[in-house]
Amino acid sequence: MGVLVDYFTADSDQSARLALDGGPEGMNLPYIDCKGWLDELNTLVAELSGRDLSEFGDSETIVDDGESAGVDRAAPETVAALALVDDVRLREYAEEELLDEFEVERITALRDLAREAVRLNQGLYRWTCV
Repeated sequence: MGVLVDYFTADSDQSARLALDGGPEGMNLPYIDCKGWLDELNTLVAELSGRDLSEFGDSETIVDDGESAGVDRAAPETVAALALVDDVRLREYAEEELLDEFEVERITALRDLAREAVRLNQGLYRWTCV
């Protein structure tokens, strides 16, 4: 049994809570499937931005069913830092970490999702489900 992990945007915590049962796909929200690939956004953003992990706030639990699913909101400073990562830095990071092309595509899509969240003044959320 694995853990499903999707990052998604929503216009409010209330909207994000609605994704608890079926995930963001079930709510037709923009999302990136990160199952088996990314659990902690802060670590990735610290590596991409060259900043210390302590500079980023913690995610906040928005809703948790106490058994198998939950939704967390990423800290605004984490989202903003991810949105600022340019393509050159993404490629440098990919070379440093010897990433496969599909991993680069996912990081790019996640960065683009963060940019959209910033542009629309929305939150970036993580949905997890066992």
